[in-house]
Amino acid sequence: MTSESKPEWLDQFDPRADSRIRTRVGSVRYRQVWIAAILAVLCSAVWMHATVGGTRATLVFSNVSLSLGAIAATGALGLLTAQSDVSDRLGWGLVSVGAGLYAVGELSWMGYELWVGGVPYPGLPDLFYLGGYPFIAAGLLTIAITRHRPGSVLRIGLDGVLVSIALLTVSWHFVLEPILAVSDVDRYTLWVSVAYPALDIVVGSVAFIVAANARAPRRVPITFLAAGVFVWALADSVFAFLSFGGGYVYNGFDTIWLVGYLAIALAALHPAAATPPSPTDRRRYEFWETVAPYAPFLLAMGVTGYAVSVGDLGPVGLGLAGTALLALVVRQSYVFHDASVLSRRLERNETTLARRNEELVLLNRIVRHDIRNDMAVVLGWGSELEDRVDADEREMLERMLNTTRHTIELTETLQAFSEAWDSDGSHEMTAIPLEKTLTETVERRREAYAGVDFDIGSIPRVDVRASPLLSTVFRNLLNNAVQHNDADEPRIEISGDRDDDTVRVRISDNGSGVPPDQRDVVFGRGERGLESEGSGIGLYLVDTLVTQYGGDVWIESNEAGGAVFVVELRRYRG
Repeated sequence: MTSESKPEWLDQFDPRADSRIRTRVGSVRYRQVWIAAILAVLCSAVWMHATVGGTRATLVFSNVSLSLGAIAATGALGLLTAQSDVSDRLGWGLVSVGAGLYAVGELSWMGYELWVGGVPYPGLPDLFYLGGYPFIAAGLLTIAITRHRPGSVLRIGLDGVLVSIALLTVSWHFVLEPILAVSDVDRYTLWVSVAYPALDIVVGSVAFIVAANARAPRRVPITFLAAGVFVWALADSVFAFLSFGGGYVYNGFDTIWLVGYLAIALAALHPAAATPPSPTDRRRYEFWETVAPYAPFLLAMGVTGYAVSVGDLGPVGLGLAGTALLALVVRQSYVFHDASVLSRRLERNETTLARRNEELVLLNRIVRHDIRNDMAVVLGWGSELEDRVDADEREMLERMLNTTRHTIELTETLQAFSEAWDSDGSHEMTAIPLEKTLTETVERRREAYAGVDFDIGSIPRVDVRASPLLSTVFRNLLNNAVQHNDADEPRIEISGDRDDDTVRVRISDNGSGVPPDQRDVVFGRGERGLESEGSGIGLYLVDTLVTQYGGDVWIESNEAGGAVFVVELRRYRG
């Protein structure tokens, strides 16, 4: 049963579900945080629009809510820093410092507005606000390049340059040019006002590229973080614009900043935010990573085209558009170069793989024919000797014959591996009668292990979605139950049940059982595969085939002692 299809109430009976339970509890609390954040935004919007309690009360509410939002974002990022992988800790720590400076800026703004009677612009709050940008940008860049090869870092950098120039082009037409056109303010005020949208563009571009290059499950929280930064950029740009249009006055517009703070807090509290970066080869591009920079570029070209149509394209706007085009050409040239390198590498790997496949075909032929036939001869001659040796020698002979049978079964398992995949790598599934397949397999095991009690119970008479190798699954599980059974009188019980979509077969033994911490290892699961301690090729084949069938296999404890191997298969629907 896959984690997507298993009912949640079954998790409490699944010894492998501890981590999933913890994640689910975290998800429930996370949803509660989401609800609280939405209610806070709605409350802020209504209060600010309706001026609840009068001007003074609304002013206090605005400052307190923004300060608390900034503090919440800082606290959540600090918690994320403490819980993150070592490779991410520096990056998230720098982002936390940047958010903390923003929080100090909000507190100082509140102090000026509530107790001094007015906020100087530019002033002390701006020092803290602007001081937070470098830390946030540096932190995001550190997160972006973690565990990347130098070539990937170069591509990420080119993407960042392209996005920055594209967003700067958009901002020039709507924010920067109108601000610079103002002549009745001092130079210091003018450049501080320009610094906000300009730095927002830099940090927003970095956040955009980090989100585009993040891979599941990190992509969702990092995308939330990028969204929060872009909300900041929107609020700062509008603030800078309003500062030259009669002055900024608190209103519902303050809620935009609150949304940005809460989005960043939600990003930091996301259950997957502390997931370590993926160790996969970053030479392989994902579709989203490749096309994401086109979105801001196309937006910039659309804005430039509009400016041309209304005759409002000046030399700076034209220069920015040309620079964006040049950045796109440089970026695509590198992507094409990297793609050609990967193509040559793929060709070499295909040649090597073809040679290895030929060697494996030869090895398979040797296993299937030479070794198996020779061992069959040994088994035949050994069986002839059973009535010609005395009792003491018969015990040694029986050990030799058991070893020979095991070797023959091993060759059958290796043959099943070669047959599990057809020549083009596809897996053809068909309707396999479960009861017939299982019954015939049990009968053959009875012949091979005459001293073992095989008790087969009720088996559903249904067809399952599998291949003819399904009998190999049950043969290996039955062999494992016998070979690892240390009971004086080995007993194997086979039963089954079904529901609307699946069928479960249980193979129970009265042996010593499998410790809970070994129940995944015995199947060869994990990064080490067959090298994992305790795994065998038979159980590895079982897990491979059942997964190929779209089912699942796991181990449960047997109340009477021993282990229960549970195989879940999908019913065949035609």
